[in-house]
Amino acid sequence: MNDITVKAVATGRMAYQVVPDPDDPVILQIDSKLSRVLDISATGFNMPGGIISAGRRYPFNLDLPTAKRPVAGYVDVLPGQAGEQVQCVFVNLSAEEAETIHQYVLIRQKDAIRSIRTGGSSNNGF
Repeated sequence: MNDITVKAVATGRMAYQVVPDPDDPVILQIDSKLSRVLDISATGFNMPGGIISAGRRYPFNLDLPTAKRPVAGYVDVLPGQAGEQVQCVFVNLSAEEAETIHQYVLIRQKDAIRSIRTGGSSNNGF
């Protein structure tokens, strides 16, 4: 049996993160403010700091390029963060909403793999 060791930066999300396509961004509305999503996974996203406070729960709307309608719900902003970005974790998403986000992340993963195989970054954010 082979051992596999994975070394990665520890985050509160524990899921594969993808960067939205700059030409087809994820539109985020949180606490009645528009913001960009720096990266997104099936369990949450990173966004620029200074817009919301760490350690709180906020309502959000995410407009994903692959979804027919926005995903809405609540996120918890992980505490102890000050700086250029904050981590938000989805709270109690419905199965349909979680699947919508997961499908978007999967499509972006496939784009990244395709980009690596072709040897370029071609606007995939990778």
